[in-house]
Amino acid sequence: MPEPSREAEEVTARRIAENEAKVRAVNEEIEATAQRVAPDALLIPFVCECGRPECLAILRLSRNAYEEARTDARWFICSPGHELTEHGYERVIQKRDGFVIVEKQGDAAQVAEQLDPRSHVQ
Repeated sequence: MPEPSREAEEVTARRIAENEAKVRAVNEEIEATAQRVAPDALLIPFVCECGRPECLAILRLSRNAYEEARTDARWFICSPGHELTEHGYERVIQKRDGFVIVEKQGDAAQVAEQLDPRSHVQ
């Protein structure tokens, strides 16, 4: 089977990053809602931000752990084993109890930064 072209790789990286950014926007709403209705909650159920469209994994994180993962627009929370490192779209930067933090690379990183709901660049 022939190797995918650079253009095809870029399209795939962008599509994955766009899907992950949509889930991250949902997680931002989850955090805001939790802050309003359960400000003392120890763990909040967030959605796995991996690039697998069929993923429905729920990750339970403290507000502090989520905020730490959100300190960089290129960082996403994923269920262990859901990392997409094989094509260089991301790399694992931290392994935690019950989740990992991945950092987007290349074209995927640019899309993640552009679509970050906390960024002023839209």
